[in-house]
Amino acid sequence: MIINISRKIENELTVLLSEECQYREWFWFPEMSEEKLIQWWKDLESFESYSTTLGALPGTLIELKEDGDFKLSRYLEEKNEYFVSHVHCDYDSFLITPAGLKIQHKGFKRHHGNQYLR
Repeated sequence: MIINISRKIENELTVLLSEECQYREWFWFPEMSEEKLIQWWKDLESFESYSTTLGALPGTLIELKEDGDFKLSRYLEEKNEYFVSHVHCDYDSFLITPAGLKIQHKGFKRHHGNQYLR
């Protein structure tokens, strides 16, 4: 699968995505520009619907299953040229740009003691 993934990564916006619900990792190809992805993320009210099924995310998701896929993902993450994301709940889902800017969505909640604050 590495050859096909490598071609896709070269030609499309790529997000290295981890999801906590089922503890899986993905190559996410959102099929939009960087600017549109950032705006889409900022405008999102909640990630709760994505915490059980990532299939509703825009674009294409390819699950990392083989050892080579994980090695490729780690290599790409170390290059700091790709978006990185974690998806779970509203209080801990994020998107990090290749420049290192952490983007939060509208529904992001900051944990403060035993309360979640918007």
